[in-house]
Amino acid sequence: MPGKSITIRKERLYPHPPEDVWAAITDPHALAEWMEPNDHQPIVGHKFKFMSDPGICGLGVKECEVLEAEAPRRLVWSWVHLPKDPARPRPEPMRIAWTLVAEEKGTRLILEHTGAENINWAFRNMMRVGWGYMMKRLIPRILERVQDAKFTPGAIPLNKRAYSCKTVPEQYIR
Repeated sequence: MPGKSITIRKERLYPHPPEDVWAAITDPHALAEWMEPNDHQPIVGHKFKFMSDPGICGLGVKECEVLEAEAPRRLVWSWVHLPKDPARPRPEPMRIAWTLVAEEKGTRLILEHTGAENINWAFRNMMRVGWGYMMKRLIPRILERVQDAKFTPGAIPLNKRAYSCKTVPEQYIR
């Protein structure tokens, strides 16, 4: 139905303190390993990009902005998939909200991706599956390499990541 708001929601409990989970979702090197190459900084107003080669799994360039950053509890981005054809209209931004809740056994990470109606159903379904896979399989690998809120690169080698980056500028590749 046109005009219907679509939200993708995922949550996962990790046996790690909130500061370590915060590092896994804010450190640009960690994000490059479990998501895509980027120039992220968890500072409100910071504009950044996630980049990968366009293709079946890669969606090319995503322009984002940090809307909220309250360490280690909440992080919100605006997110726009840039069209492959620059003559096409720019889609409305989506919102990616990460909420970290300290619990007795660790940290519950809650993802709420709103505005998913702004992308076509194929990308939307890829993102729904992708977020689940990243939270279940990839973020735990990153967390194995976070200690005292510091990430040490090498959890997921470049040749084992879910994207390719042959067309991504060198400064984004970590």
